[in-house]
Amino acid sequence: MVAAAALLLAGGAHAQARLVTAGYPYASSCPQAGKRDDVDRWKMNTCNCTSYAAWALWRNGYRVDWFVAGSMDAWNWPNVARGHRIPVGSTARVGAVAVWPAWGRFGHVAVVTAVHHDGSFDVAEYNLPGSDPDFLFDRRTAVSPHGVTFVYVPRRS
Repeated sequence: MVAAAALLLAGGAHAQARLVTAGYPYASSCPQAGKRDDVDRWKMNTCNCTSYAAWALWRNGYRVDWFVAGSMDAWNWPNVARGHRIPVGSTARVGAVAVWPAWGRFGHVAVVTAVHHDGSFDVAEYNLPGSDPDFLFDRRTAVSPHGVTFVYVPRRS
C-alpha cells in the first residue's frame, strides 16, 4: 500500500509522486491561528511544519528513526540528518524534505511532491511562515530551490 502510494510517475512537464499528503492526524485540533504546544508521536509540536513533515515521511514509508527530541527545529533538520548519515543536497527530489533554514526563528520544512524540469518544485506543508492564518495545510507550486537544502530521507527497511 505505501509502496503503491509512493509510485513515481515520469513524464509531462514534471516528475510527480503519489505521496500521501492529506490526512494529517492533528489537523482537526489545529487552531486557525496561534501556537499549539501539544507534542506528537515524533516529539515535535503538533500543527507545526516539522510535525507535518514527520507525519508525511512516516505515512509514506520513509525513516523517522533519526529524529532527535529537542533538536528538530526546522533549521536544524539538515544537521541532524547528516549526523545520522542521511544525505542532504541542493536538488529537489520527490519525497525529500525541503528546508528553509533562514525563515523566521525556527526555519521551515515541507515535503516535496513534484519536481519540474526547470528545477522548481511543489510542496505540501503546514504552518507556512507569514501565511494568514497560520497553522493550516498548504500546497505551493513552482517553488524556487534558491536557499533551500533538501534532506533525502531513505525508506524504512
